[in-house]
Amino acid sequence: MKKVLFKILLSLSIGLTAISTSNAHAADLESINLVPKMTSDTSPGGEAFASSSIGGQAYMLFDRVNTSYDYDWATSDQLPAYVGYDFKENEVITKYTLIPTDSDTYVNGIPKAWTFQGWDGTQWIDLDKQQDQINWKRGEIREFAIINNKGYSKYRLYITADNGRTAGYTCIGELQLFGYKQPVTPDIPEMGNRALLKVTMITGLEKEFDLSMDEVNSFIAWYEGKQAGTGTASYAIDKHNNNKGPFSNRKNYVIFDKILTFEVSEYSTK
Repeated sequence: MKKVLFKILLSLSIGLTAISTSNAHAADLESINLVPKMTSDTSPGGEAFASSSIGGQAYMLFDRVNTSYDYDWATSDQLPAYVGYDFKENEVITKYTLIPTDSDTYVNGIPKAWTFQGWDGTQWIDLDKQQDQINWKRGEIREFAIINNKGYSKYRLYITADNGRTAGYTCIGELQLFGYKQPVTPDIPEMGNRALLKVTMITGLEKEFDLSMDEVNSFIAWYEGKQAGTGTASYAIDKHNNNKGPFSNRKNYVIFDKILTFEVSEYSTK
């Protein structure tokens, strides 16, 4: 049951102040790294993969650690090669970033030319192509925005050239895949179709009525109108199920300037 309390302030004339409900504004969407911090190729979720690995495994691309060459992915196989991440469900990626290995010896192992691709369930779809990405520095992050509004279950970097293959390795410190998560919408109680209207008079007497929301809204409209200076001095509230005895209809008349507060407790019969 949802309660809405209406308080009427006593002044030179007794008036009504309604407590308004605040609007829930959806937070602006923020691009975030959609890959969790990986501790193995399959933990804590999804799956990191590569055409081959030596030393550092595929998950080290996504472990959010890049303090030395011990925390990167590397391969000594001839190019082309590929590395990627399988979300196991469709995700829309709109940006990715690359960080070279944090080592003067291996920094030139970073790719120079590649194609960024998404898997549509049947084939790899080209989403971005880069050539001549040269002159990388330790700790540098390069960002590549792509125009994409389609979800793919997995993404990969298909590498065709690196920057010199220093020490015989093609290697990457970190690969991050960015996209958007919809904000969680808070549960908003369903508006009831009936309510208990409790009217407290200035004498302390309380009157309670079980009414439809249309009747409650009609009462509120009368009160607000009277507060603005229009309408009748009294309002008739139908007592409905309290019609006992030989009466065909019973109404309770409440007087505007005798009302102290009233409370609306909504509920649903659906």
